[in-house]
Amino acid sequence: MAFELVDLAQLVTRMKIIFVRHGEPDYCELEERSYTGFGIDLAPLSEKGRQQAQELSKDPFLSSAEIIVSSAVTRALETASYAVCATGLPLRVEPLLHEWQVYESGTDNFEKARTMFLENKGELLPNSPIQYETAAEMKSRFLECMAKYRDYQTVIVVTHNMLMRQFVPNEKIDCCQVIECELEI
Repeated sequence: MAFELVDLAQLVTRMKIIFVRHGEPDYCELEERSYTGFGIDLAPLSEKGRQQAQELSKDPFLSSAEIIVSSAVTRALETASYAVCATGLPLRVEPLLHEWQVYESGTDNFEKARTMFLENKGELLPNSPIQYETAAEMKSRFLECMAKYRDYQTVIVVTHNMLMRQFVPNEKIDCCQVIECELEI
């Protein structure tokens, strides 16, 4: 009888993901100093965002998780810090859980790209005047990142609206909204 070796890295695991969108950010100081691109990602939570994160930390869904994995972006990390304090769960920071990428800077370009992304159902057309990350690229980035957490059954992921939307049907995701789903990782 012959046996084949199985590449364990290729096995798919079902994982419960508790998505949490970060709290409301405050961009004022960074905008005053003309920060652009990833510089905007340094924005902390606003006072309202801190209150949202404090309320989030009371959510009973959080206690069912084994680990918190957060985007490295300041608004997500600050949100995750409240959940870590409330639950005592370990925190891992993942740079691949960042916000959706638009490759031209400026608020106007971001909004135009968002409109085009939604109109084109996440695709980037060959003649697109603005380059941006596709839905397939976001999904791939997320799944690649989460593969290292396959040993966990339930993971809290603190991240961003556009990335979350690739896995949940919600068209609108509020700051500090919790959305539970199961994914094959």
